[in-house]
Amino acid sequence: MSRKTARVCLLAAIALAFLSILRYTNEQERLHPHDNSNLNSLKSRRLSSSKTYQPQQLIQSPSNNEHTDDEDTASSEEGYTYLIIHYHKSGHILTQNLRDILLQIDPSIQRNYIDRFPKRQHDPTTKCPHLTLHPNTVYVQSSPDFFCDVDILAEELLTRPTKQRGVKLIHLIRDPFTMAISNYNYHSQDPLPEGENWVKRTNPCAVEDKSTLIYADLFMKTFTSPGAYRLMEYDDFQIIQTMCHRLYDQQQSSPGFYQHLLHLSPTDGLILATTYLMLGHGGDILRMANNIIKLRQLQTLERQIHLQQHTLATFSNESKRKVQVLTMSMDNFIRRPKESTIQFLEFISLGNSGVLLSVEEKEEIATRYEEMYYGKVTAGDEHITSLLSKPKKMMSDGNIMEEEETMVVMSDTVAVLEQSLRENVLWGRVLGNIANLVEESLKGVHNWY
Repeated sequence: MSRKTARVCLLAAIALAFLSILRYTNEQERLHPHDNSNLNSLKSRRLSSSKTYQPQQLIQSPSNNEHTDDEDTASSEEGYTYLIIHYHKSGHILTQNLRDILLQIDPSIQRNYIDRFPKRQHDPTTKCPHLTLHPNTVYVQSSPDFFCDVDILAEELLTRPTKQRGVKLIHLIRDPFTMAISNYNYHSQDPLPEGENWVKRTNPCAVEDKSTLIYADLFMKTFTSPGAYRLMEYDDFQIIQTMCHRLYDQQQSSPGFYQHLLHLSPTDGLILATTYLMLGHGGDILRMANNIIKLRQLQTLERQIHLQQHTLATFSNESKRKVQVLTMSMDNFIRRPKESTIQFLEFISLGNSGVLLSVEEKEEIATRYEEMYYGKVTAGDEHITSLLSKPKKMMSDGNIMEEEETMVVMSDTVAVLEQSLRENVLWGRVLGNIANLVEESLKGVHNWY
């Protein structure tokens, strides 16, 4: 079979998968129409039910062709995979909190430990990781490599181990400027946070020497794909790599990434830390931008299939889409934790197979999260470093002054650091382009190319 023929077959299979969920959803609406007055009683019946369904049961064929009520219940209650994606400094702790909220409000949802795929890795042939996503299961995934063609990504997300499910994907992203500053503040803390000893051993420039051009090809393929954003130029990767070596070689007497971050001026330390977030293996800012584009292309693919099948009205109803994507901002969670939590709860409740919560329940859950978050802020949690930090006080000429001893919000130091990035010829252009992409994504702007 030729590659072109195989690709056509694959697209046909994906189209059938999309259509199967549409047929199933329409049938469920006919059999079980919505009654908003009974939301709480429906939730109560589900939580009190003694029968539970395991993922492996959902993919087994019935022993005969008869359609039973139990099969309807299993499919409608376990029709979604919940995939929460984040990046370095875009919500590692937050994703665990969101996962735990989901598990607490719906005991039928399971937490996955085994099938989560490795971060920052992909199959050398397809350029995507191999996914096995079970229905009625929540996955927390850091920094996935979605470099494959969008039809392959659709196959990975939707067809293993079963096609009879949808995907609710929560994509936690962040303004690249605050992401870079948070990364620098976090890894330049003294003492270094627990579990971050790799910063002491790593030479970021040497690590990336082996992979910069490989990842440049992967990122640029996405950034130059039809309808995408050309966020940077191919030559920028080599410029960033040279910048990394120039700064690292300044501190020959201080081996290790961590010592460099401690002894370089804050502006130079920020640039060194940011080069690692922009290159190859550690390049989570670019990974985030890459995946924003890929997930948008995935939604476009579903729309095109509906268009071809003359079912575009169905696609316009977000609750009936097989791929549902909620893009959320870590910065918004920092500034408005309660409102952001309600947004998350409304998304997972979307559709007749989602979690059923009343307005009062959403308000109560969101209020509890807000109180917990502000409690951590007050206690000086070491993981909250983006807008709250113990920065090195810096003069306008870049020299370090005495360290501040109190927590500050959007301090002068943070403002100076952000300005230094924005005024840099390279960072201002590239991070500025990514910031625009992030802003459009959060506003729900789609170019249906």
